[in-house]
Amino acid sequence: MSEQNGFKGLEVVELNISKGEYLSEALKRQGYPMLPSNAIINKVMTGTGATYMELNAKLSPRNSIVIEPFKSSVENKVLTFNEAQGVFKEVTVKKLIAYLKNPNIKYKKIITTPEGFQSKVLKVAKDLGLNIYKEFFCLFDESEHLTEDTGYRRSISAPMKEFFKFEGKAVVSATPLKPSKYTLTLFLRHQFKWVEIKPDYDYREDMTLITTRSFYSRVKQEVKRLLDNGSPHVCIFYKTTEGICSIVESLLHDGIIKEDDYKVFCSKDSADKLKSRFLEHSTDKLELPLRRVNLFTSRFFPSIDINLKELCDVLILSNYDHVKHTLINPFTEAIQCQGRFRHVFPNGKRYNSLTVIASIPNELEVKPEEEIYKDIEARIKCYRAIQQEGIKADDPTYYDKELKRLRLNEVLNSERNGFDRFSIEQLLLDEQVKGYYLSPNALRQAYEDTGYFNVDFQPEDEAVGEDDIYRIKAAKAKDKYQLIVSTLEATKDNAEAIRFVRAQCVEEEWLINAFFKLGKEVIEQQQYGKTAIKKLLKQTEEEEALQRRFSPEFLHDMIREFESETGNDLYIPVKNVLDRIGYLLDCYGITYSRYGDGKKDAMCKLSEALIKEYFDPRRSNREGEAKVKFVRFKEELFKRKDCEEHIIPCLLYTSPSPRDMRRSR
Repeated sequence: MSEQNGFKGLEVVELNISKGEYLSEALKRQGYPMLPSNAIINKVMTGTGATYMELNAKLSPRNSIVIEPFKSSVENKVLTFNEAQGVFKEVTVKKLIAYLKNPNIKYKKIITTPEGFQSKVLKVAKDLGLNIYKEFFCLFDESEHLTEDTGYRRSISAPMKEFFKFEGKAVVSATPLKPSKYTLTLFLRHQFKWVEIKPDYDYREDMTLITTRSFYSRVKQEVKRLLDNGSPHVCIFYKTTEGICSIVESLLHDGIIKEDDYKVFCSKDSADKLKSRFLEHSTDKLELPLRRVNLFTSRFFPSIDINLKELCDVLILSNYDHVKHTLINPFTEAIQCQGRFRHVFPNGKRYNSLTVIASIPNELEVKPEEEIYKDIEARIKCYRAIQQEGIKADDPTYYDKELKRLRLNEVLNSERNGFDRFSIEQLLLDEQVKGYYLSPNALRQAYEDTGYFNVDFQPEDEAVGEDDIYRIKAAKAKDKYQLIVSTLEATKDNAEAIRFVRAQCVEEEWLINAFFKLGKEVIEQQQYGKTAIKKLLKQTEEEEALQRRFSPEFLHDMIREFESETGNDLYIPVKNVLDRIGYLLDCYGITYSRYGDGKKDAMCKLSEALIKEYFDPRRSNREGEAKVKFVRFKEELFKRKDCEEHIIPCLLYTSPSPRDMRRSR
């Protein structure tokens, strides 16, 4: 054991644990008969039995309150410990009172959700006259959730106000977060130490990291590969039920799995929603045996122990473009997900393979820490200023309404009478995690820096993928146009990528053409206004068409096309002439409209007037059909300025001529 000065003022105590050793054994070997008090315990390895040690009356002969972040974890642990009492929404106060009064249970072990602790444990203790702060040891399990989840679940950190009143207390996790400046003062005030349980062996797990721009296609491909290779169970961790629904529906649609081959594990509300979308195999409880494909939402990331009879394959997913909160923290969530599988097989493995599939967002902006601090300070000043004015006012009603609108509410505690330090820390953490996803290499580096994984990095090199198109189609008009232009700017030298964008953004063909013909700067000058840009594009294309139509190549091809008819007393149907000129225009990429075709935005109009631009014709309506004969070709066209200066090469040829090409078919 070693002690040293810790980070940011916290004293660090380093202990060790050997392979196959439980935490209780490692602690006792190093002088700790039970979990140490006033400690942030980093047990490093999942499944070493920290909460087991506290809930086992033989290992920890004392009264205990263990706070678990999720109901599923409480239920899971109650199944293991017959003499423990779970506390959550469905458990009544009466049942808790009966448990605490039971004389046959010497050491009371309460396992509760944060909400159960606030609404029931504290109330019952007060009603019974129990001094729980002295008589119970309080352990907050999976402590990173105090920060990670408080943004959408403020009640999770509410117990911390009472937590520090306990004489015996600790927080524990295999992936605890190091306190920020906002929470550090709380721990220093109560003389907490950082207790690090370091394995004395190589504990790193092999992991494949795939970064992609076509997320759902890649996930489907990977699931199919694993199933085709005989995987008995594919276990997918994804933080969105909507995304899980998309995956299951796609697997079913493509015949990769059958109706009874999947199961979704999520909250009860989410399970009900999925069932309403005909995903019947959805539940809020862990039910074994698993199916071929099993999908877990975030409430199951840290909260269950999965013991299987066969090695499974694990997929961990994150896709910011589709759902922003799906970013996986490599230092906490990724480690916790793979840690759900507890049984060690004879080959020393807990699962067959671990794969992380992540989309990398475009243009992700990360706020620096200093900016967040300034933002919080500004919020506080605004709040206090309005609060003071409300105190002075005879009627504070409107001031109270304004206070409720302020962004400071994001970091107030659940009683709205003070700041929640963990919610401020969560703002910092969110930006930190986003920083891991700035590029494929940044994400690879983050996973390597955890020290937990041997990373096999497999980045996909596609320039544009389905995720880019999803982002474009999900955006509103101006934002959509900006995304298209930025995508084109990044891939303008990649012909395959440009073809893909054109195929997927058919309605924005005008913008794609404008990018290549007018340029990004002109588009930005027009502030992405569709009408103005299309007008400029039309002008440019008409000028371009004029230059092509009077280029030496085009004129020579026009001469060759009508060579046998020019200067002869031969009348040709006008329709035939226009068809042949139209073919020439097509060859040169010049769009045109003809009478009655309804085409808009064409470069020129194909009519008899166009014939006269090249020939001296004589018209005839004999036999009721419009015909024309060519007296001569206008050779003077070769002397036109635009003919001399604008040499536009034909897109396909100058020789053989379009006429010869047609004849050779």
